[in-house]
Amino acid sequence: MKKSIRIAIALAIGFGAAMAVMAVAIYFGYSNAYAQGGADHEVYLLGLNIYHLHLDGSRYIGSSNGPAMGGICAIGMAVAFLVKEIITRVRNRK
Repeated sequence: MKKSIRIAIALAIGFGAAMAVMAVAIYFGYSNAYAQGGADHEVYLLGLNIYHLHLDGSRYIGSSNGPAMGGICAIGMAVAFLVKEIITRVRNRK
């Protein structure tokens, strides 16, 4: 497989994994907000505020923090790329 294709696949996997982790964090943020009550709640991931929940009547309305979510995706993509590089170098040593 060409190197550029392997890189693209690794970056796509990292992006998808980061999106999945954020979705789970937001789900637990909503669960926590409904369990605790209150007007406002923040969802944090790796110390970054990725989502804001505001009570509107009897339900919470969420708004994303795009730059922080982009940072989480960048971290996920970087980790996936590093893992790919480590695997490639270990395989090439043998």
